[in-house]
Amino acid sequence: MPQTETTQAEAAQPHSTGSGLQTVMVAFGMSIVAMVVGTALYGPPENSERAFRLLHWWKRDPEPAPEAPTPSPRRSQRTKR
Repeated sequence: MPQTETTQAEAAQPHSTGSGLQTVMVAFGMSIVAMVVGTALYGPPENSERAFRLLHWWKRDPEPAPEAPTPSPRRSQRTKR
């Protein structure tokens, strides 16, 4: 009965290296990130601003809440009556 000889390097490799679907998903994710970063750096100003906001959103840090408008002095006098 023939015996196969395996080297130490072959024995250390995992049995499966991933499916084609995993490769496609990683490539898709990397292309989306590359497209957004490219738009943020080299796109028109309006699209660049949107891309930078999207990148900020991807960081998972909450955006600061917009400040509440301060009432005008005239309006506050009217409501005190």
